[in-house]
Amino acid sequence: EVLRRELSFVHPDHQRQGIAQHMVHLGLDYDQFRASGFDGITSEASSIANQTLLMKNGYEELARSKKFVSIIFVFLEDYTRSDGRPVVFPDATEAVKLMYLDLKK
Repeated sequence: EVLRRELSFVHPDHQRQGIAQHMVHLGLDYDQFRASGFDGITSEASSIANQTLLMKNGYEELARSKKFVSIIFVFLEDYTRSDGRPVVFPDATEAVKLMYLDLKK
């Protein structure tokens, strides 16, 4: 069994203060998860900052979305709004990554 961690972000006005580092572990009791039979935690990371943060905290990349198809970093094949407009990512992210933290290690 695997837990799914939802996306998180820190507002630009409050970045670079350690908030994201604190949030990555907030409310997570890894020993309790292991005792309950969970094998790991997955998290989708849609920004370079979040991908880097998760990797620094033991997550590994499992998969990634298709590469961007536009110079403005739009993932047309994978992420579109319900009205059909593409989602534009604000940084130089090349792919949304599915990250995994192995709790058995």
